Amino acid sequence: MTRFFIALILFVGVTGCAPRGNFSYLPLPVLQGEELQRVYVATNRAAYRYGNIELVRQQFGDRRDPVLRFGRIDISVPPAHAIGQIEWPSRGSGDPSQHFLTRDGRVFETESEFHTALRSDAMAHSREIIVFVHGYNVNNAEALYRLAQIAHDFEAPVPVLAYSWASAGEPRGYVYDRDSVIFSRDGLEEVLTGLAQQNWKVTLIAHSMGSQLVMETLRQMSISGNRKTLRKIHGLALISPDIDEDVFVQQARRIHPIPQPFLLLVSTRDKALGLSAWLSGRPQRLGSIQNADRLGEMPVQVIDLSDISGGDRVGHSTAFTAPTAISMLREMQLGR
Repeated sequence: MTRFFIALILFVGVTGCAPRGNFSYLPLPVLQGEELQRVYVATNRAAYRYGNIELVRQQFGDRRDPVLRFGRIDISVPPAHAIGQIEWPSRGSGDPSQHFLTRDGRVFETESEFHTALRSDAMAHSREIIVFVHGYNVNNAEALYRLAQIAHDFEAPVPVLAYSWASAGEPRGYVYDRDSVIFSRDGLEEVLTGLAQQNWKVTLIAHSMGSQLVMETLRQMSISGNRKTLRKIHGLALISPDIDEDVFVQQARRIHPIPQPFLLLVSTRDKALGLSAWLSGRPQRLGSIQNADRLGEMPVQVIDLSDISGGDRVGHSTAFTAPTAISMLREMQLGR
């Protein structure tokens, strides 16, 4: 128990220094030099009981809700944007020339209305979409702004959708978040099944603990016979996956068909996963493996980002915060 609390204090010291992200709302129109990034969202976060119901006016909270809500949010990226960064306003409403800002948004009354809006944003004769599943200790604003940054920096040519599951959004919520992963499997399956029924080809990208959620969901889909939806997943990337290696192998063995291409983006410099491994009493997590042979015959491609500098200071988000990594992965057409 003492070991756990020491580790928790260290982790709060690593992750808790920066101010947390919040929605900063500035109505349209977008000014010259800004770029507008639309992010769709499906969430099982329970809405606050009071306040404006519009997605851009309130944050969905950390409480879980078995009923999914669907929406979209338009986020402006400033002319001063640096690749790999989210320029959060430090205070006040923010400056559109300097900061990411929420410019418009809505909550859809029905899932059917949500799918109609998605189709309207798809390129002609294209039904491709990127679905992003965030990790541990992420609030709703951070999940949506992060996907806006990723979509912008990777020049995503297709609609993007965030599955914003009910993370506690605080360092002390690790156990709560792991329980939320189990709670959120059915919701993610519902989202993916709905997209498959509408004939979307899905590229699925998950970060950190979100990888556990994705693998658990795909496993339950395979076991239950939801193979039609699995066949609509045309690519899977797990970024810094916070999963035990043995658990991952067992999960993957039950997934048929397993999505291809299947990428694992790993780094031995990932301090967050190092702490997670220490807490679990294991030498490392999947996201920091050094020898892919340990995964056996799993049909995965491992991309090692250990030698790439820059990005977040704990090395847990190198794939989408380090400009060198973004440039390399963009050339590989990750997420397309």
